[in-house]
Amino acid sequence: MKFTLFTPNVPADQVLAVGKAADRSGWHAMALPDCVFHPEQVTGDYPYSEDGLRHWEPDIPFVDPYTAIPALAAVTENLCFYTAVLKAILRQPLLLAKALGTAEAMFPGRIALGVGTSWMLEEFAWLKEDMPSRGERLDEIMQIVRRCLSPGWAEFHGKHYNFDKLIMSPVPAQPVPIYVGGHAPPALRRAATLGDGWVAAFAEPEELAAVIPHLHALRADSPMAGKPFEVITCTMEPPDREHVSRLEDLGVTNIALRPYPEDATGLEAKCDAIVRYGEAVVQMI
Repeated sequence: MKFTLFTPNVPADQVLAVGKAADRSGWHAMALPDCVFHPEQVTGDYPYSEDGLRHWEPDIPFVDPYTAIPALAAVTENLCFYTAVLKAILRQPLLLAKALGTAEAMFPGRIALGVGTSWMLEEFAWLKEDMPSRGERLDEIMQIVRRCLSPGWAEFHGKHYNFDKLIMSPVPAQPVPIYVGGHAPPALRRAATLGDGWVAAFAEPEELAAVIPHLHALRADSPMAGKPFEVITCTMEPPDREHVSRLEDLGVTNIALRPYPEDATGLEAKCDAIVRYGEAVVQMI
């Protein structure tokens, strides 16, 4: 089992310190969420809460992931990094591929990409992106990123994105893993048939027990059959060893968690909790 430090809402001036704490206490990775801005009035329900409301205040900080990740990689030695998840459909795919490829070329084997679609109409409207086509566009974005981060010429002629032969340099020495978030059927299909893994958001064991075999069945009947597949589950409650064993039995390969309370604000308390959980659970499993 791998363990990821899930870091929603960490102030910018604390991000490097919590990354260092995870690195020195044996965590596998650090996952950064993505939120470009918070509208005062939100159209649509947040899909991962029972009442459809955001469970954070609008002024809670979300650092830009691919600004923070290279800085974190520069001050750590072994920690890997991915987004959980990046709203890739709000980004121009060639620019996304450039940022991702540069980071991985600088820190080989330590960078991955977690992608998903946004649920807020305001993000699409104000960033001038089309919301109804978000699923189709994410499929194309994943293909574009893979092609651009492979050696040689790349071109793409899709329904939503189109470009002739180009070379993007630097490119990584090895493929960058792409994980897919979302619980709807199209997201599960995307994860299994186009991705390198699935990111589950606060899923109960019963849901994981149903979804994980379905993902493997979809993958077995796709061009990705036989390739490694990660199952990452995000949780706000630090699981004990018994619960970790249960998740492992279900097929989870990576647990992304926050080992300190949601209302923790002090840097020292956060780092102490990260190190304690690392020593008590991460290093013992």
